[in-house]
Amino acid sequence: MNKTYQRIALCSLVVILAAQLSVNLFFADFEISVAVTLLPLFLFLTTDFPLPATTLCASAGVFLMRLFLSFLRYGDLQAAERLFPEMIFYISYGLLLYLCDRLRQKKAAGYRMLLPFLVGIDYISNLLELLFRAGTDAFHPSTQLGIFLVAVLRTLVIACVLLVFRQYRRILLRREHEKRYQELLLLISRLNGEVLWMDKNTTLIEQTMNTSYHLYEQLKNSPALEEQARSALAVSKDIHEIKKEYLLIMRGISEVLDQEVKSDGMYLDEILNVLKNATVRLGKDSGKEVSVSLHLPHRLYTGQHYAWMSIFRNLFTNALEAEKSSYVQIEVVQNFSGDNCIFQITDHGPGIPEENQPEIFCPGFSTKINYETGEVSRGLGLNLVHDLIKDQFHGTISLESVPGKTTFTITVPKTTFTQKG
Repeated sequence: MNKTYQRIALCSLVVILAAQLSVNLFFADFEISVAVTLLPLFLFLTTDFPLPATTLCASAGVFLMRLFLSFLRYGDLQAAERLFPEMIFYISYGLLLYLCDRLRQKKAAGYRMLLPFLVGIDYISNLLELLFRAGTDAFHPSTQLGIFLVAVLRTLVIACVLLVFRQYRRILLRREHEKRYQELLLLISRLNGEVLWMDKNTTLIEQTMNTSYHLYEQLKNSPALEEQARSALAVSKDIHEIKKEYLLIMRGISEVLDQEVKSDGMYLDEILNVLKNATVRLGKDSGKEVSVSLHLPHRLYTGQHYAWMSIFRNLFTNALEAEKSSYVQIEVVQNFSGDNCIFQITDHGPGIPEENQPEIFCPGFSTKINYETGEVSRGLGLNLVHDLIKDQFHGTISLESVPGKTTFTITVPKTTFTQKG
C-alpha cells in the first residue's frame, strides 16, 4: 500500500470514528457531529490531500459503522434505509469543498478564502440530506434556521482550530529563528576571535620576514656563505607572499563580519543566556550535565557584544573541558565596586596547578591534550581573553585556583557598559 492509500485510509478512519460522537436534531434519524469539519482541516493543514477519495471512503465508512452498531443493538439491518441519507451529506460536502478548492487554486488565493464558503457548503449538504429524509418539511423555518446555525458553528470550529495551528506554527518558527540567531551569534563571535588572533599574528609574520631579510644582509657579503644567503632571501620572499595571502584572507573575513559586528549591541544577560544554552548543549554532547547560574543585579548594555561573548565563551568552555566528572557547575556574579564593574566566573572543577598559574594567560600555553589523537590545544583562549580585557576594555583579569574551585575575576571600568534598568 503506497503512501496515498495509507493517507486515505487513515483520514477516513479518523472521520468515521469522530462521526460516532453525534447528537440528534430536528428529526429522529438526523444526526449532527463535528466529524465533517475534519475534511477541510485535512485539506488546509496537509499538502496534496486526496479529498474526493477520502470523502467517498469516509461516507461509506460512516454508513457501514452506524449500520454495524445498529445491528449489534437491534439484531437486524432494517436501519440501512434511514442511515443511508447521511452518505448524501458527506458526498455533497466533499464534492462542494473540492470544487471551491479548485476555484481557490485558479485564483492562487489562500485557504482563508474558503472559510465563508464553508458555511454555504455545510448548509447545502445538510439541506440535501433533509430533503431526502423529510421532503418539503425540510423548508420549515425552524429547520432552516437550525441547519444554518449548525453550518455557522461548525465553520467557527474549523476557523478556531486553524487559528490554533497557525499560532502554534508561529511559536515553532519563532523558536527555530531564536535558535538559529543564537547559533549565528556564537559563530560570529568565534570568527571575530579568530580575526583578532590573525591580526595579532601579522606582527609576528612581519618580524619573521624582517629577521630572515636581515640574515640575508649579513650573509650576502661572504662568498663562502652565498648559498645560505640566497636561501635566507628566498625564505624572506616566501614569508612576504604568505603575508600578502594571509592579509587578503583576513580582510575578506573582516569585510563579511564588519557590518554585523557594528550592529546594535546586546544586554549582557542576553549574551550570557545564549552562552549558557550553548554550554549546556555542548556538555550534553560530551556526556556531561552543565549548570550555569547567573547573578546579575545590574542590567548592563554593551555595543561590543561579540568581544564579551568571546570572553565568556572561552571561560565557560575551559570550565567544561577541565571538569573530569559528569557534572559541571559554573557561576557568574556581577557587582560594582567604586568606578569598576567586577565579574567573577567560578567553576568547581579540579583547579589549575599552582606552578601553571603564572603562565595561564601566555599565548601557546595549554594543559589540554587528547591522548587518543595526540592533539594539543592551541592555548589561545585565555590569552585572547586577557588581551581583549586589557586592550579593548582597559581592564584586568586575575585568577585564584585551588582543587575544587577556580575563579577568574574580571575588572573593567563602569563606563564600559550602559546601565539600563
